Amino acid sequence: MEEKRGGTAFTLSRRIGSTTYLVNVFCSNTATETFEDKIKRMIRNESMENTKNCGIMDLPQMSRPA
Repeated sequence: MEEKRGGTAFTLSRRIGSTTYLVNVFCSNTATETFEDKIKRMIRNESMENTKNCGIMDLPQMSRPA
């Protein structure tokens, strides 16, 4: 079943390892928030919801062997 949506639509694809992810993006013509502002808001809200899972990492993260 297809759903009609107003505005711009596009698909992004990203291959990570052996998996290819396809993301369908729909942009409304009547949106009051920019795409960048929306992403920032989503990240901010996600970080506030998951504060109990945040903390100091157990292992040091290094880009090369010591």
